[in-house]
Amino acid sequence: MIVIGCALALLFAVPIVAASGLGHARATAGAQQRLAGPIAVAPVAQSAAEPGRGSQSAPAPPASPRREVARAVVAAAEGAAAGTTELAVAVLDRETGELALGARGAEPYYTASLSKVVVAVDILDRRRLEGLAVADPDIALLRRSLGPSDDGAMNTLWSRFDGVGAVGRVSSRLGLSGTAAPRDPSQWGEVSVPAADTVKIWQHILDEMPPADRDLLVSAMDAAPPQAADGFNQAYGLLAPAVDGPGAPGAVAKQGWMCCFSGKYYMHSTGAVGPDRRFVVALLTRVPRAPGWEVSRQELTRIATAATQAMA
Repeated sequence: MIVIGCALALLFAVPIVAASGLGHARATAGAQQRLAGPIAVAPVAQSAAEPGRGSQSAPAPPASPRREVARAVVAAAEGAAAGTTELAVAVLDRETGELALGARGAEPYYTASLSKVVVAVDILDRRRLEGLAVADPDIALLRRSLGPSDDGAMNTLWSRFDGVGAVGRVSSRLGLSGTAAPRDPSQWGEVSVPAADTVKIWQHILDEMPPADRDLLVSAMDAAPPQAADGFNQAYGLLAPAVDGPGAPGAVAKQGWMCCFSGKYYMHSTGAVGPDRRFVVALLTRVPRAPGWEVSRQELTRIATAATQAMA
């Protein structure tokens, strides 16, 4: 039995099954890498005072951004996870270019509802690059699939826009290394994606898509209500008040939840955190089912909170 979106939803004989994601993952070694070297700060020239004028001190150069933060965020997230939790984490510092992966950062997990982002990116990219016809009702479905995480809207988009083919197209365009389509083409929640690829997808949205397309996706996810369309409480992880509430750094995120391969829950929280959305964070988890959904939500919130505190 697979729980899709809400913990009590059952799979029925429908063309597409909604889910929220996880995976029979292949373990791979963790890795850490940097995308960019140190930022060079040009010296500020000091010119001699002009005759008849008082000397003026040169303006101070802008402070260099603190480095090694992404690595610290990964360490904090992994340190907050319970021993029974299989956590995959990847963090990109968009200001310095530093990318850090946890021990499971390259391991594919079932996406659950994170596949909704993949399909939305594919639809907008094809509209721009290939002239794909996308009507206003399709955009409304896209918004509903991303904000309230409406599984019915995703079912329609998956069928109408070749969702199973979207996985390969997006992987090719973005150079994803571990993302794969589901074995059963009707099960969009069983798309596989590692945390490292999830970060690349978010980077594509924030830094490579045209502003209008980027703003469409970001605004749709930023409007996510605390209660999803299926009634599930999605105000956890990066969308918990400790991260996205008053006085907190703020985040825009897409959540995922699914049950029950191998007797486990799969809960994910991925998005961009902080001023100017400096940090892209992917938190993918597999957790024991027995404690229940609320315990799983609370733990992922602790993980996200620890990660966010390490950004300061």
